[in-house]
Amino acid sequence: MPSDYNKIRDDNIREYGTGTRHLAFLGRLYTDRTHFIFELLQNAEDAGASRIQFNVFANKLEVTHDGRPFDETDVKGVCGVDDGTKSGDLTQIGKFGIGFKSVYAYTSKPEIHSGDESFRIENYVRPYTVEPRRADGPWTTLFVFVFNADGVNPDTASQEICMRLRNLSARTLLFLRNIEEIKYVLPELTNGIYIRNKVTHKSVRKITVIGQTNGKDENESWLIFERVVSESDKICVEIGFRIGSNTKDQIEQIIKVNDAPLIVYFPTEKYTRLGFLIQGPYQTTPARDNIPKDNDWNKKLINETAQLVVDSLHDLKEMGLLTVSLLETLPIRMDDFPRDGMFYPIVVAVREALTEEELLPADDGTFASARNAKLARGAELIKLLNQDQLRSLFQSTYTIKWLSDE
Repeated sequence: MPSDYNKIRDDNIREYGTGTRHLAFLGRLYTDRTHFIFELLQNAEDAGASRIQFNVFANKLEVTHDGRPFDETDVKGVCGVDDGTKSGDLTQIGKFGIGFKSVYAYTSKPEIHSGDESFRIENYVRPYTVEPRRADGPWTTLFVFVFNADGVNPDTASQEICMRLRNLSARTLLFLRNIEEIKYVLPELTNGIYIRNKVTHKSVRKITVIGQTNGKDENESWLIFERVVSESDKICVEIGFRIGSNTKDQIEQIIKVNDAPLIVYFPTEKYTRLGFLIQGPYQTTPARDNIPKDNDWNKKLINETAQLVVDSLHDLKEMGLLTVSLLETLPIRMDDFPRDGMFYPIVVAVREALTEEELLPADDGTFASARNAKLARGAELIKLLNQDQLRSLFQSTYTIKWLSDE
């Protein structure tokens, strides 16, 4: 049975007023108008969808997914401004209740068909009954956005959305748990698809993401480690190391990521300067364009991530992936990370681990701590002095090893 749209509308008029000019800023909340695509992905992910499809037409966009159908709580949330269904749940991505309003950059009357619910939203917060429409195939939810927003003509809207979908990147799927496929169909009858495959082994997930971004094929493999922050709320932080192979003998190894934004389920505009990705339910500004570094919750997540990075080094060592290539992904250059920076605790944790624990590849194929390792200026010096001679030379009670000449 559908929700009582009249009651929800009347309640919202009392809550937000008879005028809605003060809500117009919601359609301009994001500097990039196409950001609403991420909000729709968030909705689908939180609804447990495994697939989502974007169908772009000359005058409208239709989006379908196969997740849990809408109920009255969802209707109230999508028609509200500050009290979405996810406002108190950090395991849900779209926790601000205002993210959906970004669709108003392109449409004035979004329409939703899902389960028993079929309604359009006018003036940002007022639902009205519409003729039910069902999506074909496996889809449970259909969004219809006619391009009729003030200031953006349909041609511009269609072109901008097409460009965003072509440049979405397969990495968009990397830290999601439910969505495995994003597909789009464009007006010129060209299709595109991004796919995520997962294999779980003990404490690590191996994720492969495949797609085509701006005409270039993507095929990346990643190792994702996680650390539980709150068992009761199922909140965790995650890190992702990209897997590649060396050019000499094509042996699998961890490779550095040069562009590593902080991930809050999806990429933010804050870059970490790390050689791997970190992800967690950080508190962000409503537009998701900044992450307050002095926020107590964010500090907690960074400290938990620091411990996760250290733990992952031990796991990677057991997996035979603790090589010099992996070391190049770590935050070792202190000048890159100011003491008052958000990610400095990760730097400190990594340096302490490398100093005290046997995590540096040694010349003999084993590992050494930085405290008990030496770096030779040339291969001849390694041949000249063995480990026993090094220990005598430095008068150490511990075995001292040469670091790998690599």
